[in-house]
Amino acid sequence: MNTNMLAPVRSRICVLTQDSRWGVIYPDKPICAVRGFSVSIPCTYYYPTSKPNIQVTQMLWCSMNSNIDVCQNPPYVYNSSSNTTSDFEYVGDDKSNCTLLIHNVQFSYSGEYRFRFITNVDKWTGDPGVTLQTADLKVSLIRLSGNGTLKQGDSLNLTCDVNCTHSSSQFVWSKNNEQFNTSGPVLHFPALTVRDSGNYTCTWKTNETSESKTISLQVEGERPDGRSIWMVVLVTAGVMFMVFALPAVIYNRRRKFKAAEENRRESGEKTQTKPQLHQVSQESDEETLNKE
Repeated sequence: MNTNMLAPVRSRICVLTQDSRWGVIYPDKPICAVRGFSVSIPCTYYYPTSKPNIQVTQMLWCSMNSNIDVCQNPPYVYNSSSNTTSDFEYVGDDKSNCTLLIHNVQFSYSGEYRFRFITNVDKWTGDPGVTLQTADLKVSLIRLSGNGTLKQGDSLNLTCDVNCTHSSSQFVWSKNNEQFNTSGPVLHFPALTVRDSGNYTCTWKTNETSESKTISLQVEGERPDGRSIWMVVLVTAGVMFMVFALPAVIYNRRRKFKAAEENRRESGEKTQTKPQLHQVSQESDEETLNKE
């Protein structure tokens, strides 16, 4: 996840004086973050560019949960003059980008945040600031039919929920790291099969963050093992033999039987014909003798 990548956001300009050339731009709606993950707060600041001698010397972020004086004094969640590290990381610059990246978001981090920058000419605070909301990403299994362990034919829904007021969020589902074409907070299973077993991941995406949570499904049922596969192969081979080989064997046997019958018939005819020829020959000899 590239948490530094910012998407276009609608914004409002916060100007603290009548000089409209000074200001800070925040998202105009609350930012929703998932507890334990990271979120970026997009931010842009500006000052009179007509005065080239103006230089930004210090950048500050404060949480109004702990700062009560409009961010003019400590404590700060980020101070460019300090080398301390925390969950609050400044990923902006000293020109115009004041984006804040918050790691390992906790419920206590919810609230209003303000950016303050100090130049060699003046100092400015974006007031009012931007609101951060923190929630848990929950993936739930809701049984529609069946009870106990999951079985084939059972019906259920997998639901993905974030208790946050964010209008531009998107839910994406995947199974064993293969993404589904459909999206939405609910994944419906009208009738489970063994093939539905696996790890299902819901990814919740906004302009500022993208977080995921996984749930596992194990559906009970008969799985084809090696023995079953061989049985299927043998049965299939037997059927193929009955359909193709057996008729051929029967045909060959009938043809051989017919050929043998014809041979026997021909042999019998020859046996009867030869004695008749011999008898004719004897009668001819007798007639010859009588004539003599």
